[in-house]
Amino acid sequence: MTRSTCSLLACLALSVGCANKNANSENPDAGQYDGYTSETGASDDGSVTDGGEAATPTGPRPKARASTSTRSGARKTGKSLRLVAKKPAVTTTDKPRPTRKLKAEFGVDGVYPTSAAVGSQIEIFGSGFPEDGKTKVFIGNKPVNVVEVTPDRIVAELTAPATGKVEVGLGTGRINKRGRAKTNGDFMVVAADGAFAQPRTRVGHGLLGQVFAVDEGATEVPDFNALGAPLALVAFDDLDIPAGEAAGLVGRGNGFGIHFQGSLNIVEEGEYELCLSAGDGALLFLDQTPVIDNDGTGATREVCEVLFAPAGEYAIDLLYYQAGETEAGLTLSWAKDGGAKEPIPADALFPPESLYDIAVGFDQG
Repeated sequence: MTRSTCSLLACLALSVGCANKNANSENPDAGQYDGYTSETGASDDGSVTDGGEAATPTGPRPKARASTSTRSGARKTGKSLRLVAKKPAVTTTDKPRPTRKLKAEFGVDGVYPTSAAVGSQIEIFGSGFPEDGKTKVFIGNKPVNVVEVTPDRIVAELTAPATGKVEVGLGTGRINKRGRAKTNGDFMVVAADGAFAQPRTRVGHGLLGQVFAVDEGATEVPDFNALGAPLALVAFDDLDIPAGEAAGLVGRGNGFGIHFQGSLNIVEEGEYELCLSAGDGALLFLDQTPVIDNDGTGATREVCEVLFAPAGEYAIDLLYYQAGETEAGLTLSWAKDGGAKEPIPADALFPPESLYDIAVGFDQG
């Protein structure tokens, strides 16, 4: 389908000592990972093996730390996890986009995401986009509403379900198909009527997700390195997906996994209780550190951990899966210094800085 150059969790090939058994699975090895590189066939330096096959593992994956706390009206007691910020906090409303060298001529490099619900905004990256209102976008030959154009990016809004190539053309009247730049891979616009089919409306915020097919008989977070190429890229403003049926995600009702990537921006130092509600299962890492293990299968359940975090921007890697006919749901919440718990808002979440590189990994005609 499409080609992505994004490495899944190469940073997590570090040996993080967390040997507790998973508290939510009958499998004593649940949450323990061996041989972790990239499920997209990308090595640590971003290169891709021939045919997109996974590279040979370069080291052991860390064992996910089993959480010892479930939220049941009382806070967790005992010593909290302490994080060390590797990057300073973003103090502006929007995070500046990485700069890159642009070409003068018109050209389309890639699109993000590649599957989204009606009402979502998508980004198309490239060069030489005119800001005179002459830029037009099509999906499956259907015109899409163009919201914003800068020389290197187009923001467009999805107005109706559609499936097909993303095409960009220039002109004020009818644009001949031969004059359009297009991607080889198809884009899927789904109706906004499923638990995971939530419109993405906050460009520049939220998390990126790589979607993979998962065996419907799975009972724990799978080895993403063995799942092959991703089915699609998705985007979420936040992770506040209520428990229910999983319909709406790239046409799959069951049997999928998502690797969410991005960063959590903590502006104020303090003690935070992070809570991860998931059905079937999920694992949360912050800056390579295992934070919450909510692996297993069955109905949606919540696991919480308390941590002390200085102000800073922390890389997020969240591995989630849903299989079979079990209840689906995923919510990432926090509470600061004993305050009320709420879903982490989009303002505190940013897509990964490698977003452009991931998007341009898609071939175009």
